Amino acid sequence: MTANTMTLTTPATHDCACDIPGFCRSYFYTGKLLTEGDLTREQRYALDKLRLHHMALHGWGVVYGLMVRPHPECLDRFIVTAGLAIDDCGREVRLTQDCVVMFPKPEKPEPDFCPPEPCDDEEEEQQHSKPKRESYYVCIRYEECKEDFMPVVFDDCCGSQKMPNRVCECAAVEVSVEEPVCLKHVHERRRCGCEEHCHDIWEHIPEHAPPSGTACCIPLAVIREYEYCDSLREEMIDNRIRPMLPSVERLERVVHCLLDQVPKSHTRLTHITRLNWEHDGEYSHGDFMREFVGGHEHPRGFEIEFDRRVHNRGLNNRSFQAMVIREPGDGHEPRRMEIAPARVLRSEDGRRCALHIDPEYVRQHLHEHTFDIVITLRCDKVVDEHGMAVDGNLLAGTRDGEDGDYVLKLPTGDGVPGGLFESWIRVRRN
Repeated sequence: MTANTMTLTTPATHDCACDIPGFCRSYFYTGKLLTEGDLTREQRYALDKLRLHHMALHGWGVVYGLMVRPHPECLDRFIVTAGLAIDDCGREVRLTQDCVVMFPKPEKPEPDFCPPEPCDDEEEEQQHSKPKRESYYVCIRYEECKEDFMPVVFDDCCGSQKMPNRVCECAAVEVSVEEPVCLKHVHERRRCGCEEHCHDIWEHIPEHAPPSGTACCIPLAVIREYEYCDSLREEMIDNRIRPMLPSVERLERVVHCLLDQVPKSHTRLTHITRLNWEHDGEYSHGDFMREFVGGHEHPRGFEIEFDRRVHNRGLNNRSFQAMVIREPGDGHEPRRMEIAPARVLRSEDGRRCALHIDPEYVRQHLHEHTFDIVITLRCDKVVDEHGMAVDGNLLAGTRDGEDGDYVLKLPTGDGVPGGLFESWIRVRRN
């Protein structure tokens, strides 16, 4: 053990009020008589300010270190490495160097005054006397140690009374076979938010101050299936049960790591910005021929425009298609679906493409029919000049908030590369 550490083999009972009262500072003036209460309140003011900062802005948990490791030589003890934690009262719990902690000795069984049964043999007796394997929970707690006791000059006992000259902030390591009560709160904290929407978590402002702590012991690890004075192996120690309190530096590293996984500003995603048809619109057969089919000499088509140049390799009649869904004549036959024969043309600037359906196919097979045309572009196969897939999901929304008109939003995209662009129109027979 180190100078600022004590070890407890069973959980201690603590009656610590973690409530932080309203703040009042001492007011100093020339000639004021300072008493013990004035100086104590001055310390309390600074300590409570720091505790409130930790509790309200950071929470509680292990900041760094405090890992439980096997002892390299002794079988009946383990090591807690140096580190820092903040408890649920906002107080700093710190180990300045590695701490050696002993396992609690197993209790001896009560003597059995009943005579043994005749069938009991030596092997069964040895089995009962052998220590059983236990799971040990290791946690760390804030403690204050009074040191440097000195005689009190002005007292009623003629200087025989002694008082500590200083109070050192210590850490008490506890080892127990019983699960710490606060471990339940750790599990609840990790589950919290898994079923919530991320935007709701971000936009929600707490209505109340964080609840006052209970001066709980911060769980560090659980040692499973350990037999007293047996070899302690690394795989028997689970340090993952600890609550974590990441530093700003660590959060910054996580943010940079996440930013490396998403497109950077110079490789922002490309979107579809314009269509030459009305989504879910209804057209007559004549309008459909004039606007989207045309003839062999003057072909028309379904045009899509991108906000940046795209690679021509991904634009072909397998990625860009028009599916025709014909209505049956008598209304009792199933609807027929087929891919319309078409060719895909791309503009010279690489920002537009058009799907030209074969005019003869339309005249021979669709002239006397009512049908739907579903236009699809597999955007996960279409990449821009930076090699990023086009963000092509066509998302629905409302024009002016919740009560606005239903619309399809352009430009496309949900912030994820790729996706399936899909739109459709209906064509009525004349």
